[in-house]
Amino acid sequence: MQRKKWFRVFIYLMLIAMIGSTLLIVLEPLLLR
Repeated sequence: MQRKKWFRVFIYLMLIAMIGSTLLIVLEPLLLR
């Protein structure tokens, strides 16, 4: 059970990383202006 919990945490971290990188790509041109 402990292993599955860590697997779920890892998936959440991957999702947050993808969303964060997408937000950076979208917001970077706006911030540089």
